[in-house]
Amino acid sequence: MNSTTAMPGVPSSDLEPAVRLECDPIPEADPGPGAGPSDPLPGESPPPAADPETPTAPPFVLDRRAAARLLSQATFGPSVADIDALVDLGSVQAWIDAQFEQSISRTLPAVRARGNGSLGTTRHHVWWSNAIEGPDQLRQRVAFALSQIFVVSDRDYEISNAQYGISGYYDMLAELAFGDFRTLLGRVTLHPIMGIYLSMLRNEKADPARNIRPDENFAREVLQLFTIGLDELAADGSVRLDGEGEPIPTYDQETVEQFAKVFTGWNLSDAGDVWVSNGLTKFDKEAPMLPVERYHDTSEKVLLGGTRLPAGQDARTDLEAALDNIVAHPNVGPFIARALIQRLVTSNPTRAYVARVGASFDDDGSGTRGNLGAVVTAILLDPEAQSGHVTLPAEFGKVIEPMIRLTRLWRAFDASPGRDTGIFRPKAKALPQLDDIIGQGPLESPSVFNFFSPDHKLRAGGDLLAPEAQLLSEIGVASMNNLLHLQIYSGNSREDAGGNVVHIDVEREIGLAANGRALAEHLSLLLCSDALPDDVVDAIAAHVDSLPDDADGLVTRALDAIFCVVGSPFHLVQK
Repeated sequence: MNSTTAMPGVPSSDLEPAVRLECDPIPEADPGPGAGPSDPLPGESPPPAADPETPTAPPFVLDRRAAARLLSQATFGPSVADIDALVDLGSVQAWIDAQFEQSISRTLPAVRARGNGSLGTTRHHVWWSNAIEGPDQLRQRVAFALSQIFVVSDRDYEISNAQYGISGYYDMLAELAFGDFRTLLGRVTLHPIMGIYLSMLRNEKADPARNIRPDENFAREVLQLFTIGLDELAADGSVRLDGEGEPIPTYDQETVEQFAKVFTGWNLSDAGDVWVSNGLTKFDKEAPMLPVERYHDTSEKVLLGGTRLPAGQDARTDLEAALDNIVAHPNVGPFIARALIQRLVTSNPTRAYVARVGASFDDDGSGTRGNLGAVVTAILLDPEAQSGHVTLPAEFGKVIEPMIRLTRLWRAFDASPGRDTGIFRPKAKALPQLDDIIGQGPLESPSVFNFFSPDHKLRAGGDLLAPEAQLLSEIGVASMNNLLHLQIYSGNSREDAGGNVVHIDVEREIGLAANGRALAEHLSLLLCSDALPDDVVDAIAAHVDSLPDDADGLVTRALDAIFCVVGSPFHLVQK
């Protein structure tokens, strides 16, 4: 089996057979009482007609296959130990509850201990270490998802030299991953890293004499990307239409200008009245920004829904009222529900799935709105998350982004991180910067729009979305395959390539290598949640059994089988 030729490339046609997207549309699952899309609001498109041949989901059984699928959605990758522990626990809810109680694997203390606030590679090493070894896997995975919604990036020069600040920003996302959404939005808004990135820092009221007007950057993105989106949404995430069949916008340019006035008058916590565009280096980039009232616009502001903030209010009063106004918008529930479902479970959630999760945002069962812990629980316990691969085989699942492909490999084989040189290097000096090889790094997005758009389509003009596929390129696919090859064949427990190497432990697989089928089925479960087709399992087993079965041959058998799986399209798609 030639796994390299099985790797998908840029053209969508190369990817489509792997994810089986050429079937007729499958209708949505029953959304349950009060959450279904069967009665569209005026102007909305009706849901597709029911298909009598839609597969029925089997009763959910928490066996090893189901455990592997859940861990693929909720962690940085399954391990044999974690699969068996979840099956022994016998309850997904109990596993989630236990994860909620895990202490946080923080980034900032480890970065600070290394004593270099301008070296981003140190932060990367700590991030990868936490992703591989952190016991709070669900929290870390949700924090990573939130970092792709509330985007900041140290590609910004000032932020690249503020690694303590950006490390603290990520830790804040982890801390509030299961917390209150309104609190999270407030912390994001006043974090100095966000202030720098979207230029709310030292944003000042209009001064026509100096040709100054309030900066609109944060005002625009907090609406478009962080909370409500461009168009009004129904409870199930579908776009609401006006009488002419056009989307109803959530806001206009005037609204942005009004919010821009709200977000004036904020400075770094220890900068006092220093109000120049440069000269940030010596000031604190970790503590929340503080107001400097003489730069705040105190005029009346008109916000979403016609809400008016009276003239004469101070900066904090205006800001708190404006964030309350945003979070109260009915779009927030379905917007955040869809965004997190896409990052964790599937790129094309049904409207019913979005509605159910959005309902948990609006009310966690105790009357509380914005409980992210309830949202995450609803996402993972939903019937579509558990059985979508059966009931919606043509459209369920997601392309796995490069960073998670690596963490899945490393966690599957109990990887030992190399020495903290600041960079993970499968060979010393062979990979000068890992994110340059895979096209992605922690908090290194090329723009506020993340590494990929949530609305990126698998095929131009098609309906199905594949956001992570936007990262695929010919050179990227080849580079990733080369990196995986290097890791498997040079960075394994039978090689001594130096302390900078991330070593994967392949002893268990060597122990299985005498039986090609047993090894292939084991790798299918561990690396693909048992999604390898029978003919692929047969091909891998035949290849393994064709190799010598002496001591060296068993090592080759194990390594070849691992590479055949991770270099295939089936390791690229989460089902």
